[in-house]
Amino acid sequence: MHVFKSKIDRWVLVCFVLSIFACLMGVSVMLKIGGTANYVMAAVIIVAGIGFPLWILASTRYITDQDNLKIISGPFSWVIPIQSITSIQETQSAITSPALSFDRLEIIYDEDKAIVISPFDKAKFIESLGSEKLVVADKNLRKISKKNKKHRKNG
Repeated sequence: MHVFKSKIDRWVLVCFVLSIFACLMGVSVMLKIGGTANYVMAAVIIVAGIGFPLWILASTRYITDQDNLKIISGPFSWVIPIQSITSIQETQSAITSPALSFDRLEIIYDEDKAIVISPFDKAKFIESLGSEKLVVADKNLRKISKKNKKHRKNG
């Protein structure tokens, strides 16, 4: 079993920090005003506006074993059988996904499904999937994949 953390772009980190800061400012105003409704709303904002982003930042990871790729991002998770993966390609798609960076991989699986992820070490991630079975759709990734395969045989 291999665990790969998500690469995190600085701009994503800045967005999360600004979001948390804005929530804290709103909560401080509500607590200063007082009242039951404001206290309840402040608690909801703390959980949703602060807890959720921190949960996403702390938990986004990709776990591979012999049979499956498990993707975890906060309360969301996906299990993809490795045999169902048909291709992996680099992408900079801005589509919402369990990826905290624009340095992303798009994984095509089953016949018409796709998910975008951003493992910190893309080459080792692809290698852990048994890349010899996969069609890697980018020349640079193919070179990385072949280099790692040679290194595994020689090492």
